[in-house]
Amino acid sequence: MFIGYPLIREDVNFDPNALCSCLVNPLICPDDKWDYYKPSGRKGGMYSTNRNFIPSVKEGSIVVIPRSEEGAIYVGRISGPFEIINSPSWGGDYQSLRSRQGEDWQKDNKYIAQVAQGWPVAGGYKRFDLSLVPGWMRHSMFGQSTFGRFKDCHPLDANTTAWGVFDQILKGEYQVSTSWTCDLKEIKRRLVDTMTANAFENLIVSLLQLKYPDEIWHQTGGPGDGGIDGLGSDENGNVVGLMQAKLYDDGTQPLNLGDLGHKVSLRRYAAILVQKKRNPPNDGTEFLDLERIARAILRHWQALPQARAMRIGEE
Repeated sequence: MFIGYPLIREDVNFDPNALCSCLVNPLICPDDKWDYYKPSGRKGGMYSTNRNFIPSVKEGSIVVIPRSEEGAIYVGRISGPFEIINSPSWGGDYQSLRSRQGEDWQKDNKYIAQVAQGWPVAGGYKRFDLSLVPGWMRHSMFGQSTFGRFKDCHPLDANTTAWGVFDQILKGEYQVSTSWTCDLKEIKRRLVDTMTANAFENLIVSLLQLKYPDEIWHQTGGPGDGGIDGLGSDENGNVVGLMQAKLYDDGTQPLNLGDLGHKVSLRRYAAILVQKKRNPPNDGTEFLDLERIARAILRHWQALPQARAMRIGEE
């Protein structure tokens, strides 16, 4: 497993076959030396972010590489300490890869440093279907950062950890439940295990549409949506309801469903899958928590495609 942003020393001549002397080892470098070598500004912050992250990876840690375009993940187990490879045996392969991507290897031979620092992975990586990853873990896999860590445990079960789930996946022991159920506790767990942000917005819009069949509800969530994820109107096109949906809410960001102004009849809904440290809104907004959402799914399961996908209802 490689980690990017290798800190290349500028006070020595770069030698692709002697990288241990050309790169600053973030694990053992003293603070004063680190500050001396790293660049200033935002780029320097990325080097330090990596440096702070590296000690948290131990032998036995599990690394997951998502490949959404394949509908897959690649999973491996760290088998040794962090290291810098002096002369990577895969240098030629990496050079060929970068050349195919249009990089001029002759102009800049420092590319090899990108794949010289990291951890050994026992037995390489194994490919698994992305659908095996529960939603409470999957939603954090597709940000723009170069790496991240999963939440420690299941939102509804402290005994179920991210490491434990991937350990079972690696061993071929993890099972996704596909039996039909009407049990509320199991429905809530499946919601947490299944939902992503976009899917959750669609689910709440579908439930509101089923609750108000004479209205027209559609999802509006996206960049620049102003915090509104769902919009309902009557048959004349008049807006009758607004909805905001959040997968996880720690109470630090305000719920913002706009100023009603003179439209006191406009209904507002705040749907939160997993909630921490927040009291239900008291400004006329109807709060839809996990319990209410689970009960609504059970009530409408026959007409709800998402219920069928989660095997909620009767076969």
